[in-house]
Amino acid sequence: MTFTWQKMRHSAASGLLIALMFSTQPAYALDPFRTGSVARPLGSYIQGAFEDFFRTGDYQNAAQKLTKAQIQNPDEPLVYTLQAVLAYQNGQVEQMVALAKKTRQIAQALEPKDPCRSHLYVGLSQGLEGSSFYLKDGVLGLPKVLTYVPGMFSEINRARDVSPDDPEVNLFVAYIDVLLGKQDQAIDEFRKAAPPYLSYRGQALAYRDKKAYDDSLSMAEKGLATAPRNPDLFYLKGQILGLQGKAAQSVVFFNKALDIGKQLPEGIRKQIIHERDIQVQLASAPK
Repeated sequence: MTFTWQKMRHSAASGLLIALMFSTQPAYALDPFRTGSVARPLGSYIQGAFEDFFRTGDYQNAAQKLTKAQIQNPDEPLVYTLQAVLAYQNGQVEQMVALAKKTRQIAQALEPKDPCRSHLYVGLSQGLEGSSFYLKDGVLGLPKVLTYVPGMFSEINRARDVSPDDPEVNLFVAYIDVLLGKQDQAIDEFRKAAPPYLSYRGQALAYRDKKAYDDSLSMAEKGLATAPRNPDLFYLKGQILGLQGKAAQSVVFFNKALDIGKQLPEGIRKQIIHERDIQVQLASAPK
């Protein structure tokens, strides 16, 4: 099983309660990637939306918080990036393109005070805009998608030049390297990435694609320890157990993903059900 952009977009994020708990604290408490003096003041609604998106897979709540984040912190490119991803999930091509362009505009304005994040999000905006052609035209749109790839990598490399150990940069770069099949490189980058639940999930994906299933399972379990209500991690653990030939055990985790992931997009739920049913058949086959 290979990692795809479609899986990446559902990578899976936790609630506003956590953000509100920190709302009276200094702004550095609201950065999901960094702590201490290097943290950025991203805002409580962005923090909550990010955790909804990637820690609990609650995309509906994430969308509501992102709308509020536009008011609270209108100059933050992460807001528009996540909104563009939600538009992709909902098949809203024109809205996605508009949000990708807005991401680029906001990110470019950020360069004087934060060149690392500026170049990172300009690069991500290129990838988002390019992927709109795949969303619209499927494989026929791939030639147009590829025209955006050099610009994306150029900007992301500039971000790495500015701050090679930045956890936000390493997180996005590592997921891209998983997509490109650079699993060993991705694992090293994930170890420098944050937040932990996304770092562990990414390592689990990389080890899975290396067919190092014991290591993959270990990383998935570490991810679940930090995000125990994340349906994507239960789904991933079910996949890994299935690849290890443990069909009956994998069914348990596919069912857990479906049980706590009622808010997941219907396409993802159908994919989980499809993979679960294959394992059900394998578990019931004569030995």
